[in-house]
Amino acid sequence: MTIEHLSGKLAIQTAFESDKGRKGENQDCLGTKIPQDAALNAKGVAMVIADGVSAAECAAQASHLVVKGFLSDYFSTPDSWSVQRSAVSVVNSLNRWLWSMGQSHIAGRGYLTTFSALILKSDQAHIFHVGDSRIYRFREGELKVLTRDHVTRLSKKESYLARAIGADNVVDMDYKTHSAKQGDIFLSTTDGVHDWLKESKIIDLLNQYFDDMAGLCKALKEQSFDIGSNDNISCQALKIEKLDIATEQGVLATLKDLPFPPDLEIGQKIDDLEVIKIIHESERSQIYIVKDKDKKSLVMKTPSRNYEDDPAYIERFIIEEWIGLRVNNPNVVKIIKPNKRTFLYYLTEYLPGQTMRQLIDERKQLDIQDTIELVAQMIKGIRALHRKETLHQDLKPDNIVMGDNGPTIIDFGGCLIAGVEEIHTTVQRESALGTLHYSAPEYRYGGVRSAKSDQFSLAVIVYEMLTGQLPFGDAFLKPNKLEQFEKLKYTPASIHNPLVPMWLDGTLKKAMSMQPENRYASLSEFLYDLKNPNKDFLKLQNTPIMNRNPVLFWQSVSAVLMLLLIISVSINF
Repeated sequence: MTIEHLSGKLAIQTAFESDKGRKGENQDCLGTKIPQDAALNAKGVAMVIADGVSAAECAAQASHLVVKGFLSDYFSTPDSWSVQRSAVSVVNSLNRWLWSMGQSHIAGRGYLTTFSALILKSDQAHIFHVGDSRIYRFREGELKVLTRDHVTRLSKKESYLARAIGADNVVDMDYKTHSAKQGDIFLSTTDGVHDWLKESKIIDLLNQYFDDMAGLCKALKEQSFDIGSNDNISCQALKIEKLDIATEQGVLATLKDLPFPPDLEIGQKIDDLEVIKIIHESERSQIYIVKDKDKKSLVMKTPSRNYEDDPAYIERFIIEEWIGLRVNNPNVVKIIKPNKRTFLYYLTEYLPGQTMRQLIDERKQLDIQDTIELVAQMIKGIRALHRKETLHQDLKPDNIVMGDNGPTIIDFGGCLIAGVEEIHTTVQRESALGTLHYSAPEYRYGGVRSAKSDQFSLAVIVYEMLTGQLPFGDAFLKPNKLEQFEKLKYTPASIHNPLVPMWLDGTLKKAMSMQPENRYASLSEFLYDLKNPNKDFLKLQNTPIMNRNPVLFWQSVSAVLMLLLIISVSINF
Protein backbone atom coordinates (compact mmCIF):
# COMPACT_ATOMS: atom_id res chain seq x y z
CA MET A 1 0.00 0.00 0.00
CA THR A 2 1.47 3.36 -1.02
CA ILE A 3 0.17 6.56 0.54
CA GLU A 4 1.06 10.15 -0.35
CA HIS A 5 2.52 11.88 2.70
CA LEU A 6 3.13 15.63 3.10
CA SER A 7 6.82 15.00 3.71
CA GLY A 8 7.33 12.30 1.09
CA LYS A 9 5.87 8.88 0.28
CA LEU A 10 4.95 6.24 2.83
CA ALA A 11 4.49 2.63 1.75
CA ILE A 12 3.47 0.13 4.44
CA GLN A 13 2.37 -3.49 4.60
CA THR A 14 0.11 -4.58 7.46
CA ALA A 15 -1.50 -7.84 8.56
CA PHE A 16 -2.99 -9.42 11.69
CA GLU A 17 -4.25 -12.68 13.20
CA SER A 18 -6.46 -13.16 16.26
CA ASP A 19 -7.86 -16.48 17.51
CA LYS A 20 -9.50 -17.71 20.71
CA GLY A 21 -7.03 -20.62 20.77
CA ARG A 22 -7.88 -23.19 23.44
CA LYS A 23 -10.11 -20.77 25.37
CA GLY A 24 -13.86 -20.58 25.00
CA GLU A 25 -13.88 -16.84 24.11
CA ASN A 26 -11.51 -14.49 22.35
CA GLN A 27 -10.91 -11.62 24.76
CA ASP A 28 -8.23 -10.02 22.55
CA CYS A 29 -8.88 -7.18 20.14
CA LEU A 30 -6.61 -5.41 17.69
CA GLY A 31 -6.82 -2.95 14.82
CA THR A 32 -4.91 -0.64 12.51
CA LYS A 33 -6.11 2.62 10.98
CA ILE A 34 -4.43 4.35 8.05
CA PRO A 35 -6.07 7.73 7.33
CA GLN A 36 -5.88 9.48 4.01
CA ASP A 37 -4.55 12.85 2.85
CA ALA A 38 -4.04 15.54 5.50
CA ALA A 39 -5.08 13.30 8.40
CA LEU A 40 -2.16 10.98 7.68
CA ASN A 41 0.24 13.88 7.92
CA ALA A 42 -1.34 15.36 11.05
CA LYS A 43 -2.12 12.20 13.04
CA GLY A 44 -0.07 9.35 11.53
CA VAL A 45 -0.89 5.62 11.34
CA ALA A 46 -2.28 3.86 14.43
CA MET A 47 -1.81 0.19 15.37
CA VAL A 48 -3.51 -0.94 18.61
CA ILE A 49 -3.72 -4.23 20.51
CA ALA A 50 -5.60 -5.06 23.73
CA ASP A 51 -5.97 -8.21 25.84
CA GLY A 52 -9.00 -8.34 28.13
CA VAL A 53 -8.09 -9.40 31.67
CA SER A 54 -9.64 -12.86 32.15
CA ALA A 55 -10.41 -12.22 35.83
CA ALA A 56 -12.71 -9.37 34.80
CA GLU A 57 -16.32 -10.17 34.08
CA CYS A 58 -16.40 -8.07 30.89
CA ALA A 59 -12.89 -8.67 29.56
CA ALA A 60 -13.86 -9.08 25.90
CA GLN A 61 -16.09 -6.02 25.94
CA ALA A 62 -13.31 -3.98 27.57
CA SER A 63 -10.69 -4.81 24.94
CA HIS A 64 -13.11 -4.15 22.07
CA LEU A 65 -14.29 -0.83 23.54
CA VAL A 66 -10.73 0.40 24.03
CA VAL A 67 -9.45 -0.54 20.57
CA LYS A 68 -12.47 0.75 18.66
CA GLY A 69 -12.77 3.85 20.86
CA PHE A 70 -9.10 4.76 20.48
CA LEU A 71 -9.00 4.30 16.70
CA SER A 72 -12.07 6.51 16.40
CA ASP A 73 -11.38 9.21 18.97
CA TYR A 74 -7.63 9.67 18.41
CA PHE A 75 -8.22 10.75 14.82
CA SER A 76 -10.94 13.17 15.98
CA THR A 77 -8.60 15.22 18.18
CA PRO A 78 -7.40 18.61 16.84
CA ASP A 79 -4.72 18.41 14.16
CA SER A 80 -2.62 20.92 16.08
CA TRP A 81 -2.34 18.63 19.12
CA SER A 82 0.82 16.56 19.57
CA VAL A 83 0.58 12.79 19.33
CA GLN A 84 1.17 12.51 23.06
CA ARG A 85 -1.56 14.95 24.05
CA SER A 86 -4.05 13.38 21.65
CA ALA A 87 -3.40 9.78 22.69
CA VAL A 88 -3.19 10.45 26.42
CA SER A 89 -6.42 12.47 26.38
CA VAL A 90 -8.27 9.68 24.57
CA VAL A 91 -6.89 6.87 26.75
CA ASN A 92 -7.70 8.77 29.95
CA SER A 93 -11.26 9.24 28.75
CA LEU A 94 -11.64 5.56 27.81
CA ASN A 95 -10.13 4.49 31.12
CA ARG A 96 -12.60 6.58 33.12
CA TRP A 97 -15.43 5.16 31.04
CA LEU A 98 -14.43 1.53 31.68
CA TRP A 99 -13.73 2.23 35.35
CA SER A 100 -17.14 3.83 35.88
CA MET A 101 -18.89 0.92 34.17
CA GLY A 102 -16.89 -1.50 36.28
CA GLN A 103 -18.20 0.07 39.48
CA SER A 104 -21.57 -1.52 38.81
CA HIS A 105 -19.99 -4.99 38.84
CA ILE A 106 -18.57 -7.13 41.63
CA ALA A 107 -15.32 -5.60 42.86
CA GLY A 108 -12.42 -6.73 40.69
CA ARG A 109 -14.66 -8.27 38.03
CA GLY A 110 -15.46 -5.28 35.86
CA TYR A 111 -14.04 -3.97 32.57
CA LEU A 112 -10.26 -4.51 32.55
CA THR A 113 -7.87 -4.77 29.61
CA THR A 114 -4.26 -4.24 28.59
CA PHE A 115 -3.54 -1.59 25.95
CA SER A 116 -0.59 -1.08 23.62
CA ALA A 117 -0.60 1.41 20.74
CA LEU A 118 1.89 2.40 18.07
CA ILE A 119 1.42 5.76 16.34
CA LEU A 120 3.69 6.07 13.32
CA LYS A 121 3.99 9.76 12.42
CA SER A 122 6.67 11.03 10.08
CA ASP A 123 9.87 9.18 11.09
CA GLN A 124 8.88 8.61 14.73
CA ALA A 125 7.15 5.65 16.41
CA HIS A 126 5.14 6.80 19.45
CA ILE A 127 4.47 3.97 21.92
CA PHE A 128 1.68 4.02 24.53
CA HIS A 129 1.45 1.04 26.85
CA VAL A 130 -0.42 -0.37 29.84
CA GLY A 131 -0.26 -4.06 30.86
CA ASP A 132 1.59 -7.06 29.43
CA SER A 133 0.86 -6.99 25.71
CA ARG A 134 3.99 -6.10 23.75
CA ILE A 135 5.27 -4.04 20.83
CA TYR A 136 8.55 -5.05 19.14
CA ARG A 137 10.69 -3.40 16.49
CA PHE A 138 12.66 -5.62 14.10
CA ARG A 139 15.52 -3.79 12.38
CA GLU A 140 18.47 -5.25 10.48
CA GLY A 141 18.07 -8.66 12.09
CA GLU A 142 17.73 -7.34 15.65
CA LEU A 143 14.51 -7.65 17.65
CA LYS A 144 13.90 -5.02 20.33
CA VAL A 145 11.04 -4.96 22.84
CA LEU A 146 9.72 -1.38 22.96
CA THR A 147 7.40 -1.97 25.94
CA ARG A 148 7.86 -3.38 29.43
CA ASP A 149 5.50 -5.85 31.04
CA HIS A 150 3.57 -4.34 33.94
CA VAL A 151 3.68 -7.59 35.89
CA THR A 152 4.55 -8.18 39.53
CA ARG A 153 6.30 -11.50 40.16
CA LEU A 154 5.44 -13.28 43.43
CA SER A 155 7.51 -16.36 42.54
CA LYS A 156 8.71 -18.23 39.46
CA LYS A 157 5.22 -19.61 38.98
CA GLU A 158 3.07 -16.82 40.38
CA SER A 159 2.59 -13.29 39.07
CA TYR A 160 -0.18 -10.78 38.59
CA LEU A 161 -0.93 -7.88 36.27
CA ALA A 162 0.05 -4.64 37.99
CA ARG A 163 -1.60 -2.19 35.58
CA ALA A 164 -4.67 -2.30 33.37
CA ILE A 165 -7.10 0.05 31.66
CA GLY A 166 -10.26 0.31 33.78
CA ALA A 167 -8.59 -0.71 37.06
CA ASP A 168 -8.78 2.78 38.58
CA ASN A 169 -10.14 6.19 37.65
CA VAL A 170 -6.56 7.30 36.85
CA VAL A 171 -4.35 5.26 34.53
CA ASP A 172 -0.55 5.09 34.71
CA MET A 173 0.55 4.72 31.09
CA ASP A 174 4.06 4.44 29.65
CA TYR A 175 4.96 6.70 26.73
CA LYS A 176 8.12 6.60 24.65
CA THR A 177 9.25 7.59 21.16
CA HIS A 178 11.56 5.59 18.91
CA SER A 179 12.98 6.22 15.46
CA ALA A 180 11.38 4.59 12.43
CA LYS A 181 13.24 3.66 9.27
CA GLN A 182 12.53 2.10 5.93
CA GLY A 183 12.63 -1.69 6.36
CA ASP A 184 11.50 -1.66 10.02
CA ILE A 185 8.85 -4.16 11.11
CA PHE A 186 6.73 -3.28 14.15
CA LEU A 187 5.13 -6.33 15.73
CA SER A 188 2.50 -6.33 18.49
CA THR A 189 1.51 -9.49 20.38
CA THR A 190 -0.57 -10.64 23.34
CA ASP A 191 0.86 -13.00 25.94
CA GLY A 192 -0.69 -15.98 24.17
CA VAL A 193 2.16 -15.50 21.67
CA HIS A 194 5.19 -14.05 23.44
CA ASP A 195 4.80 -16.12 26.63
CA TRP A 196 5.08 -19.28 24.51
CA LEU A 197 7.42 -18.51 21.64
CA LYS A 198 11.07 -17.87 22.43
CA GLU A 199 12.53 -14.63 21.09
CA SER A 200 14.90 -16.61 18.86
CA LYS A 201 11.91 -18.31 17.25
CA ILE A 202 10.16 -14.98 16.63
CA ILE A 203 13.35 -13.68 14.99
CA ASP A 204 13.52 -16.79 12.76
CA LEU A 205 9.94 -16.19 11.61
CA LEU A 206 10.60 -12.47 11.01
CA ASN A 207 13.56 -13.34 8.80
CA GLN A 208 11.61 -16.08 7.00
CA TYR A 209 8.56 -13.89 6.30
CA PHE A 210 10.35 -10.54 6.03
CA ASP A 211 8.40 -9.56 2.90
CA ASP A 212 5.12 -11.24 3.84
CA MET A 213 3.36 -9.80 6.88
CA ALA A 214 0.28 -11.98 6.37
CA GLY A 215 2.47 -15.09 6.32
CA LEU A 216 4.35 -13.87 9.40
CA CYS A 217 1.20 -13.37 11.47
CA LYS A 218 -0.26 -16.70 10.40
CA ALA A 219 2.97 -18.54 11.30
CA LEU A 220 3.16 -16.83 14.71
CA LYS A 221 -0.43 -17.88 15.46
CA GLU A 222 -0.01 -21.48 14.33
CA GLN A 223 3.31 -22.08 16.05
CA SER A 224 2.07 -20.55 19.32
CA PHE A 225 -0.89 -22.95 19.26
CA ASP A 226 1.25 -25.94 18.28
CA ILE A 227 3.71 -25.34 21.11
CA GLY A 228 0.85 -25.46 23.62
CA SER A 229 -0.41 -21.90 24.18
CA ASN A 230 -3.53 -22.05 26.34
CA ASP A 231 -4.50 -18.40 25.89
CA ASN A 232 -6.02 -16.27 23.13
CA ILE A 233 -3.49 -15.83 20.32
CA SER A 234 -3.22 -12.40 18.66
CA CYS A 235 -0.54 -10.56 16.71
CA GLN A 236 -0.28 -7.86 14.09
CA ALA A 237 2.61 -6.56 12.02
CA LEU A 238 3.38 -3.32 10.22
CA LYS A 239 6.33 -3.13 7.83
CA ILE A 240 7.63 0.16 6.45
CA GLU A 241 8.28 -0.62 2.80
CA LYS A 242 9.18 2.96 1.95
CA LEU A 243 9.68 6.07 4.07
CA ASP A 244 11.00 9.01 2.09
CA ILE A 245 11.66 12.05 4.24
CA ALA A 246 11.05 15.13 2.15
CA THR A 247 13.64 16.64 -0.06
CA GLU A 248 13.60 20.39 -0.48
CA GLN A 249 12.04 19.97 -3.92
CA GLY A 250 9.42 17.59 -2.52
CA VAL A 251 8.22 20.06 0.06
CA LEU A 252 8.10 22.82 -2.55
CA ALA A 253 6.03 20.62 -4.84
CA THR A 254 3.56 19.97 -2.05
CA LEU A 255 3.28 23.46 -0.60
CA LYS A 256 3.78 25.67 -3.61
CA ASP A 257 0.63 24.84 -5.53
CA LEU A 258 -0.18 28.49 -6.11
CA PRO A 259 2.06 31.21 -7.57
CA PHE A 260 3.13 34.20 -5.50
CA PRO A 261 1.03 37.27 -6.32
CA PRO A 262 2.72 40.40 -7.68
CA ASP A 263 3.19 43.48 -5.50
CA LEU A 264 -0.20 45.15 -5.62
CA GLU A 265 -1.22 48.77 -6.01
CA ILE A 266 -4.41 50.53 -4.91
CA GLY A 267 -7.19 49.74 -7.36
CA GLN A 268 -5.69 46.45 -8.58
CA LYS A 269 -7.74 43.26 -8.40
CA ILE A 270 -6.96 39.58 -7.93
CA ASP A 271 -9.68 36.94 -7.56
CA ASP A 272 -12.43 39.61 -7.38
CA LEU A 273 -10.62 41.31 -4.47
CA GLU A 274 -9.84 45.00 -5.00
CA VAL A 275 -6.98 46.64 -3.11
CA ILE A 276 -8.28 49.67 -1.16
CA LYS A 277 -5.29 50.46 1.03
CA ILE A 278 -1.71 49.28 1.60
CA ILE A 279 -1.26 48.73 5.35
CA HIS A 280 2.22 47.27 5.48
CA GLU A 281 5.06 46.38 3.12
CA SER A 282 8.30 44.74 4.22
CA GLU A 283 10.97 42.40 2.96
CA ARG A 284 8.90 39.43 4.18
CA SER A 285 5.26 40.21 3.37
CA GLN A 286 2.64 42.72 2.26
CA ILE A 287 -0.68 43.47 3.98
CA TYR A 288 -3.58 45.16 2.20
CA ILE A 289 -7.15 46.19 2.93
CA VAL A 290 -9.26 44.75 0.11
CA LYS A 291 -12.95 44.67 -0.75
CA ASP A 292 -14.70 41.60 -2.10
CA LYS A 293 -17.42 41.64 -4.75
CA ASP A 294 -20.01 42.37 -2.01
CA LYS A 295 -18.00 45.47 -0.95
CA LYS A 296 -17.05 43.86 2.35
CA SER A 297 -13.66 44.97 3.71
CA LEU A 298 -11.10 42.24 4.42
CA VAL A 299 -7.37 42.09 5.13
CA MET A 300 -5.13 40.26 2.67
CA LYS A 301 -1.62 39.04 3.53
CA THR A 302 0.66 38.07 0.65
CA PRO A 303 4.12 36.48 0.73
CA SER A 304 7.15 38.39 -0.45
CA ARG A 305 8.48 37.42 -3.86
CA ASN A 306 11.96 37.52 -2.26
CA TYR A 307 11.17 34.06 -0.84
CA GLU A 308 9.70 32.25 -3.86
CA ASP A 309 12.49 29.66 -3.64
CA ASP A 310 12.53 29.32 0.16
CA PRO A 311 10.57 26.21 1.26
CA ALA A 312 10.82 27.04 4.97
CA TYR A 313 9.29 30.46 4.40
CA ILE A 314 6.50 28.99 2.24
CA GLU A 315 5.69 26.35 4.86
CA ARG A 316 5.43 28.95 7.62
CA PHE A 317 3.29 31.27 5.49
CA ILE A 318 0.80 28.50 4.67
CA ILE A 319 0.70 27.38 8.31
CA GLU A 320 -0.46 30.88 9.34
CA GLU A 321 -3.79 30.32 7.60
CA TRP A 322 -3.98 26.74 8.90
CA ILE A 323 -3.67 27.99 12.49
CA GLY A 324 -6.34 30.64 12.12
CA LEU A 325 -8.86 28.25 10.60
CA ARG A 326 -8.55 25.97 13.65
CA VAL A 327 -9.08 28.64 16.29
CA ASN A 328 -12.55 30.04 16.84
CA ASN A 329 -12.53 32.78 19.46
CA PRO A 330 -13.81 36.38 19.39
CA ASN A 331 -10.43 37.61 20.68
CA VAL A 332 -8.46 35.95 17.87
CA VAL A 333 -8.67 37.33 14.34
CA LYS A 334 -10.86 35.24 12.03
CA ILE A 335 -9.56 33.70 8.81
CA ILE A 336 -11.89 34.18 5.82
CA LYS A 337 -11.87 31.54 3.09
CA PRO A 338 -11.84 33.10 -0.39
CA ASN A 339 -14.41 31.98 -2.97
CA LYS A 340 -11.58 31.26 -5.37
CA ARG A 341 -7.83 31.57 -5.14
CA THR A 342 -5.35 31.66 -8.01
CA PHE A 343 -2.42 33.09 -6.00
CA LEU A 344 -0.82 32.32 -2.64
CA TYR A 345 -2.29 34.62 0.01
CA TYR A 346 -4.79 34.47 2.85
CA LEU A 347 -7.61 36.67 4.11
CA THR A 348 -8.70 37.75 7.59
CA GLU A 349 -11.56 39.82 8.91
CA TYR A 350 -11.00 43.59 8.86
CA LEU A 351 -10.68 45.19 12.30
CA PRO A 352 -10.98 48.98 11.92
CA GLY A 353 -9.89 49.87 15.47
CA GLN A 354 -6.56 51.00 16.90
CA THR A 355 -3.72 48.67 17.67
CA MET A 356 -2.66 48.42 21.29
CA ARG A 357 0.54 50.20 20.25
CA GLN A 358 -1.47 53.19 19.02
CA LEU A 359 -3.58 53.18 22.18
CA ILE A 360 -0.50 53.21 24.45
CA ASP A 361 1.15 55.96 22.40
CA GLU A 362 -2.02 58.02 22.63
CA ARG A 363 -2.80 57.58 26.33
CA LYS A 364 0.75 57.04 27.65
CA GLN A 365 -0.61 55.26 30.76
CA LEU A 366 -3.88 53.34 30.82
CA ASP A 367 -6.19 53.23 33.82
CA ILE A 368 -5.45 50.19 36.02
CA GLN A 369 -9.01 48.83 35.95
CA ASP A 370 -9.29 49.33 32.18
CA THR A 371 -5.98 47.54 31.72
CA ILE A 372 -7.05 44.52 33.76
CA GLU A 373 -10.35 44.24 31.84
CA LEU A 374 -8.49 44.34 28.53
CA VAL A 375 -5.97 41.75 29.73
CA ALA A 376 -8.78 39.40 30.76
CA GLN A 377 -10.06 39.48 27.17
CA MET A 378 -6.58 39.05 25.72
CA ILE A 379 -6.10 35.97 27.90
CA LYS A 380 -9.24 34.43 26.40
CA GLY A 381 -7.66 34.67 22.96
CA ILE A 382 -4.29 33.34 24.12
CA ARG A 383 -6.00 30.42 25.88
CA ALA A 384 -7.84 29.56 22.65
CA LEU A 385 -4.46 29.19 20.93
CA HIS A 386 -2.97 27.21 23.80
CA ARG A 387 -5.88 24.75 23.75
CA LYS A 388 -4.80 23.91 20.21
CA GLU A 389 -1.23 23.41 21.51
CA THR A 390 -0.21 26.56 19.66
CA LEU A 391 2.13 29.18 21.11
CA HIS A 392 1.78 32.65 19.61
CA GLN A 393 5.43 33.56 20.32
CA ASP A 394 5.10 37.15 19.08
CA LEU A 395 2.68 38.84 21.46
CA LYS A 396 3.26 42.60 21.39
CA PRO A 397 1.12 45.77 21.26
CA ASP A 398 1.35 45.88 17.45
CA ASN A 399 -0.28 42.43 17.22
CA ILE A 400 -3.33 43.34 19.31
CA VAL A 401 -6.14 45.29 17.61
CA MET A 402 -9.07 46.90 19.42
CA GLY A 403 -12.06 45.42 17.59
CA ASP A 404 -15.79 45.20 18.31
CA ASN A 405 -15.13 42.30 20.69
CA GLY A 406 -12.35 44.13 22.53
CA PRO A 407 -8.66 43.34 22.04
CA THR A 408 -8.11 40.86 19.20
CA ILE A 409 -4.88 38.93 18.66
CA ILE A 410 -3.57 38.99 15.10
CA ASP A 411 -0.58 37.67 13.12
CA PHE A 412 0.15 33.94 13.31
CA GLY A 413 3.53 34.28 11.60
CA GLY A 414 5.53 33.35 14.70
CA CYS A 415 3.31 30.56 16.04
CA LEU A 416 4.68 27.21 17.15
CA ILE A 417 2.30 24.24 16.71
CA ALA A 418 3.15 21.02 18.52
CA GLY A 419 1.48 18.77 15.95
CA VAL A 420 3.37 20.33 13.05
CA GLU A 421 6.75 20.26 14.81
CA GLU A 422 6.49 16.45 15.04
CA ILE A 423 6.49 16.15 11.25
CA HIS A 424 10.04 15.56 10.11
CA THR A 425 11.40 17.36 7.08
CA THR A 426 14.88 17.94 5.72
CA VAL A 427 13.88 21.55 5.12
CA GLN A 428 15.23 23.73 7.92
CA ARG A 429 12.16 25.29 9.53
CA GLU A 430 12.24 28.93 10.53
CA SER A 431 12.57 29.40 14.28
CA ALA A 432 10.70 32.47 15.44
CA LEU A 433 12.21 34.52 18.27
CA GLY A 434 9.40 37.06 18.40
CA THR A 435 10.13 40.74 18.98
CA LEU A 436 13.10 41.02 21.34
CA HIS A 437 11.60 43.55 23.78
CA TYR A 438 8.64 41.20 24.40
CA SER A 439 9.96 37.67 23.80
CA ALA A 440 10.68 35.42 26.77
CA PRO A 441 14.36 34.88 27.69
CA GLU A 442 14.20 31.12 26.97
CA TYR A 443 13.94 31.86 23.24
CA ARG A 444 17.44 33.26 23.33
CA TYR A 445 19.18 31.11 25.94
CA GLY A 446 17.79 27.86 24.52
CA GLY A 447 15.26 26.95 27.21
CA VAL A 448 12.00 25.07 26.71
CA ARG A 449 9.25 27.07 25.02
CA SER A 450 5.85 26.76 26.65
CA ALA A 451 2.64 28.61 27.47
CA LYS A 452 4.70 30.42 30.11
CA SER A 453 6.67 32.04 27.28
CA ASP A 454 3.50 33.77 26.08
CA GLN A 455 2.76 34.68 29.71
CA PHE A 456 6.08 36.57 29.87
CA SER A 457 5.26 38.54 26.72
CA LEU A 458 1.78 39.37 28.00
CA ALA A 459 3.20 40.64 31.30
CA VAL A 460 5.56 42.98 29.41
CA ILE A 461 2.56 44.33 27.47
CA VAL A 462 0.60 44.89 30.72
CA TYR A 463 3.58 46.73 32.21
CA GLU A 464 3.74 48.97 29.14
CA MET A 465 -0.01 49.62 29.23
CA LEU A 466 0.30 50.86 32.81
CA THR A 467 3.52 52.84 32.46
CA GLY A 468 4.23 53.59 28.80
CA GLN A 469 7.68 52.10 29.46
CA LEU A 470 9.41 48.68 29.29
CA PRO A 471 10.35 46.79 32.48
CA PHE A 472 14.03 46.24 31.67
CA GLY A 473 14.63 48.95 29.07
CA ASP A 474 17.07 48.38 26.22
CA ALA A 475 19.29 46.33 28.53
CA PHE A 476 16.94 43.40 27.82
CA LEU A 477 18.11 43.29 24.19
CA LYS A 478 21.69 42.27 24.97
CA PRO A 479 21.73 38.95 26.93
CA ASN A 480 21.82 35.52 25.30
CA LYS A 481 22.57 33.38 28.37
CA LEU A 482 20.40 32.70 31.41
CA GLU A 483 22.98 34.04 33.84
CA GLN A 484 23.08 37.31 31.86
CA PHE A 485 19.29 37.63 31.99
CA GLU A 486 19.25 37.00 35.75
CA LYS A 487 21.52 40.00 36.29
CA LEU A 488 18.93 42.36 34.80
CA LYS A 489 17.07 44.57 37.28
CA TYR A 490 13.30 44.85 37.07
CA THR A 491 12.21 48.49 37.29
CA PRO A 492 9.07 48.68 39.47
CA ALA A 493 6.07 49.98 37.52
CA SER A 494 5.32 52.34 40.40
CA ILE A 495 8.43 54.37 39.54
CA HIS A 496 6.81 55.35 36.24
CA ASN A 497 3.23 55.33 37.51
CA PRO A 498 2.81 55.95 41.28
CA LEU A 499 -0.80 54.71 41.05
CA VAL A 500 0.40 51.12 40.48
CA PRO A 501 0.20 49.34 43.87
CA MET A 502 3.15 47.22 44.99
CA TRP A 503 1.11 43.99 44.97
CA LEU A 504 0.36 44.56 41.28
CA ASP A 505 4.05 45.21 40.69
CA GLY A 506 4.82 41.92 42.43
CA THR A 507 2.38 40.12 40.13
CA LEU A 508 4.03 41.51 37.00
CA LYS A 509 7.52 40.75 38.28
CA LYS A 510 6.59 37.12 38.95
CA ALA A 511 5.09 36.70 35.48
CA MET A 512 8.33 38.12 34.03
CA SER A 513 10.69 35.83 35.95
CA MET A 514 13.71 34.92 33.85
CA GLN A 515 13.20 31.21 34.57
CA PRO A 516 9.81 29.86 33.38
CA GLU A 517 9.35 27.63 36.45
CA ASN A 518 9.20 30.76 38.62
CA ARG A 519 6.30 32.26 36.66
CA TYR A 520 2.62 31.50 37.21
CA ALA A 521 1.50 27.92 36.55
CA SER A 522 -1.31 29.22 34.33
CA LEU A 523 -2.72 32.41 32.84
CA SER A 524 -5.71 31.98 35.16
CA GLU A 525 -3.47 32.37 38.21
CA PHE A 526 -1.78 35.40 36.65
CA LEU A 527 -5.16 37.03 35.96
CA TYR A 528 -6.40 36.24 39.49
CA ASP A 529 -3.43 38.03 41.03
CA LEU A 530 -3.96 41.00 38.70
CA LYS A 531 -7.50 41.29 40.06
CA ASN A 532 -6.92 40.30 43.68
CA PRO A 533 -4.05 41.51 45.90
CA ASN A 534 -1.76 38.57 46.66
CA LYS A 535 -0.96 38.52 50.39
CA ASP A 536 2.68 37.69 49.62
CA PHE A 537 2.98 40.88 47.61
CA LEU A 538 0.99 42.90 50.16
CA LYS A 539 3.81 42.29 52.64
CA LEU A 540 6.03 44.21 50.27
CA GLN A 541 3.57 47.09 50.23
CA ASN A 542 3.70 47.37 54.04
CA THR A 543 7.49 47.70 54.13
CA PRO A 544 8.97 51.22 54.37
CA ILE A 545 9.24 52.95 51.01
CA MET A 546 12.98 53.43 51.56
CA ASN A 547 13.43 49.64 51.57
CA ARG A 548 11.08 48.68 48.74
CA ASN A 549 11.89 51.61 46.42
CA PRO A 550 15.00 53.56 47.53
CA VAL A 551 15.21 55.49 44.25
CA LEU A 552 11.68 56.82 44.61
CA PHE A 553 12.34 57.56 48.30
CA TRP A 554 15.39 59.73 47.64
CA GLN A 555 13.71 61.39 44.66
CA SER A 556 10.85 62.35 46.98
CA VAL A 557 13.23 63.57 49.69
CA SER A 558 15.10 65.69 47.14
CA ALA A 559 11.83 67.15 45.85
CA VAL A 560 10.72 68.05 49.40
CA LEU A 561 14.11 69.62 50.21
CA MET A 562 14.00 71.61 46.99
CA LEU A 563 10.50 72.85 47.84
CA LEU A 564 11.62 73.88 51.34
CA LEU A 565 14.63 75.70 49.88
CA ILE A 566 12.41 77.65 47.48
CA ILE A 567 10.04 78.59 50.32
CA SER A 568 12.97 79.66 52.50
CA VAL A 569 14.44 81.84 49.78
CA SER A 570 11.03 83.40 49.12
CA ILE A 571 10.56 84.27 52.79
CA ASN A 572 14.01 85.89 53.07
CA PHE A 573 13.21 88.11 50.13
